[in-house]
Amino acid sequence: MKYYPSETASTYMNGDSVCFFIPNAQDYQPVFISINLRSTPPKEGTFTDEPNLTIIDGKLCIPPSFYHLPDTSTGPFIVQLVIESKDKGNHPRHFVLGFEMLNRRAYDVPLTKREYDEPSIASKI
Repeated sequence: MKYYPSETASTYMNGDSVCFFIPNAQDYQPVFISINLRSTPPKEGTFTDEPNLTIIDGKLCIPPSFYHLPDTSTGPFIVQLVIESKDKGNHPRHFVLGFEMLNRRAYDVPLTKREYDEPSIASKI
């Protein structure tokens, strides 16, 4: 099986929804998502298979009806997202995103090497 590195994306607000830009979204749609505070132990995290979310025009938004976020978080949230294409010739894609909430606004936070290790140039060749 070929290795495909994780990707990351920017966070922004659209009304009360936290949204992410998904580059080259084509016909990809979410098949798995986890949204947890960074401090959450892996065995205690929440995970959703086949989430009722849709990527539209390269944007994925998380409405409060799917996941309620506090106005101000006690720490960063880490989102793991797997998207798949209807075209089985396209590989699944994995995203890791980090953001925190402050006064009802989402702000990107840097990911740790443990959460997301940007591939080196050598691994892209």
